[in-house]
Amino acid sequence: MSPTEIAAIVPLPGTLARAAVVTPLAGEAALARVVASLAGAAQHIVVSSADALIDDARECLAAHGLSAEDVVAGGDTRMRCVAAGLEYLVGQPIPPRYVLIHDVRRPLASAGLRDRVIEGLRTGGTAVLPALPVTDSVKTVDEHGAITATVDREALRTMQYPRGFTLDRLAQLVARCSSEDFDELAESLDAGAGLTLVDGDADAFAAELPRDTDYVEAIIACRR
Repeated sequence: MSPTEIAAIVPLPGTLARAAVVTPLAGEAALARVVASLAGAAQHIVVSSADALIDDARECLAAHGLSAEDVVAGGDTRMRCVAAGLEYLVGQPIPPRYVLIHDVRRPLASAGLRDRVIEGLRTGGTAVLPALPVTDSVKTVDEHGAITATVDREALRTMQYPRGFTLDRLAQLVARCSSEDFDELAESLDAGAGLTLVDGDADAFAAELPRDTDYVEAIIACRR
């Protein structure tokens, strides 16, 4: 699949803490890590940012030699950020065929995970999401905190990023969304759209920065 067929949107809504964007992890900011993980697979990587974060996003990317990346004004909500990023891509001379949506809070998502999502699109998926089996014991509890049942974890999955869509499918999901808290998975399920799942990655967890900085840096050191 040619990179000219693929683009990516990294939404930075106003609800996102500045630390989630600029906190350095082994010398490389979280946003820069996410953008770098998409590079080489996407022709356009659009960082669609709330006004409060847009200067930080531009400065962060420039500091890591990524100043050529497209940073556009999105809005305070995730819905507006995704919609602005999509509008930017649709307006390109040659719009992409596929769009990845990534989450800046998952700075260690690997290139291999990205490639599995892209392969799912290449083989016919219109909405492709990475997922991991749940390995911990899961219980239901009552209002007093007492365990009432064990949930069968064989049927459970945790959903990850990046998530891939055909341009048309993503446009449909954005158009039908009535909530500012846009979630492409929830919209896909509500629309009855078919989903393709690919194997997730244990490193593609959501990190809360700066709280998880030491933990994330320890994983980076181990991978080296």
